[in-house]
Amino acid sequence: MQSLSAMRYEKRSAEMGSEGHFEVESLDGRFRRFERRIRVAAAELLRGTGNREVSFGVYFVGSRIMNRNVLAFPAPKRFPRPDTPGKFLGEIYLNPGYIEEHGENLHYMLVHGFLHLLGYDHIAKGARIVMERRERVLMKKLQLPSQR
Repeated sequence: MQSLSAMRYEKRSAEMGSEGHFEVESLDGRFRRFERRIRVAAAELLRGTGNREVSFGVYFVGSRIMNRNVLAFPAPKRFPRPDTPGKFLGEIYLNPGYIEEHGENLHYMLVHGFLHLLGYDHIAKGARIVMERRERVLMKKLQLPSQR
């Protein structure tokens, strides 16, 4: 017998076919209105980066859980996730309320979090420059609004 989360994941990821798999879910009901557009953007992100045979999760949370714009948690190497197809990259948490309040861009934060799952960081100045350049290229390639 499958768990409820595994069944939900299977249903959502089945929609994606061979372009990679992801789950988008609002852990705060106020943010369900963002799910569809982030699903579309996540699918474009996978296609645009050529990342097939991977999976990841995107979760919307409020300020009670996370008082910032985005957090990404890359999965440890060889992290077992039998409930997800392909290589599991990790999870991205977005706080749409915080993002809106600070005049930031939800799509940009998705791209930013996804790059963290791929191993990019912005700790050192050189790494930050590389990551920001990759963010701009992806935003343009995916035809997402590039302003923050």
